[in-house]
Amino acid sequence: MTLLKIKTKSLVLNKDLEYNEKLGLPVEVYCPLAHQTIAFGRIETLDDHFVVINSEKHAIADYFFFGCPCAV
Repeated sequence: MTLLKIKTKSLVLNKDLEYNEKLGLPVEVYCPLAHQTIAFGRIETLDDHFVVINSEKHAIADYFFFGCPCAV
């Protein structure tokens, strides 16, 4: 059995992450090395280099973040 996970929305900019934090929307953290989702939940804190979700710190440069993009 093959499972195909399709992601249609990606968060690539800090303003997208800030938008999700402001609204309390959940974000998915995907690890490209392990090829799996490593965290899912609301953003607790955010700065230019790290995002904290479920009390775990994730480097913005090392992971892919999926969720709702901000309305330009």
